[in-house]
Amino acid sequence: MENIKALMIFCEGPHDVAFCRFVFRRCLGIDKVGWKFSEYPSPLNQLFRSSMEKHAHKDLSLDMAHKFFLPDRTLYSEEHNYLVLLFNAGGKSRMDNPRNFLSDFLPLLEMSRVFPGDAEKAVSEVKYVFLYDADHEGAEKVFDECQNHFAQIDGKNFMNLPLAVDPDNPKAAKKDNKAVYVWADKTGKGTLEDILFPMFEKDQKDIVSKASEFIDDCFQWKTDHKKEERRIAEIAKRKKAIICCSGQRKKPGLPMNTIIKETTLISVETFKKNREVKAFTHFITSFCNIKPRNKLRAES
Repeated sequence: MENIKALMIFCEGPHDVAFCRFVFRRCLGIDKVGWKFSEYPSPLNQLFRSSMEKHAHKDLSLDMAHKFFLPDRTLYSEEHNYLVLLFNAGGKSRMDNPRNFLSDFLPLLEMSRVFPGDAEKAVSEVKYVFLYDADHEGAEKVFDECQNHFAQIDGKNFMNLPLAVDPDNPKAAKKDNKAVYVWADKTGKGTLEDILFPMFEKDQKDIVSKASEFIDDCFQWKTDHKKEERRIAEIAKRKKAIICCSGQRKKPGLPMNTIIKETTLISVETFKKNREVKAFTHFITSFCNIKPRNKLRAES
């Protein structure tokens, strides 16, 4: 029986999933795999199959078929023997999605350590990261919300309190094998767009400039709104609109997460040298004890 380490990252939305996939691929050399359910280590092989079977017994419409809470992306490193599962949690207000998944997963994990079944591989160690925008709340408020929501799963302790803020990175807090990480600008508030936009602007200066003119000419943005919550939301929306507009030549009609994932609008060098990318990569490597890659990855 081969033992596999696993990292579960519960991302706030699809843009975070695309960004994380970039980090793992470009900075750590860990790429996606397209395993069948039977190829996953125990107990994930059982959990994914039973989740599909449970939903199959319900009278669902076809447009619900893509909404089962399964990983959006699975990545695997043979070098580190590490499985990375990237989940789209569906927003900060949908913390019940990862909570319900963990409610199903944790008992199976305990059982699989005693009764691994006929799987060739088994999960021996799991680490969990909850990834959210700081928005107008700031990192500490998000840390508190996660701690309170995930303190217990089905009456059993899960996220032991309190989490300790990383002394080297105020956007990360962790304890044992649990961590919360937030996207924010230099003020400690903001969103993932505050990290992405400067990289697009650096590598696609002309396109971003023209896209910004178009977006600002067509729409009004209350980026100076007196209410901080509205102001930060408007800034993020404007940046999303500009990024989407800038990527239309490469991927016409497709959303921002696809533009992030499948275009080359941000160079590998710019991505890897970005301060926030380096901070997040360092957090992942130290939290999971994974050595980063030294060479730049040439492909997108």
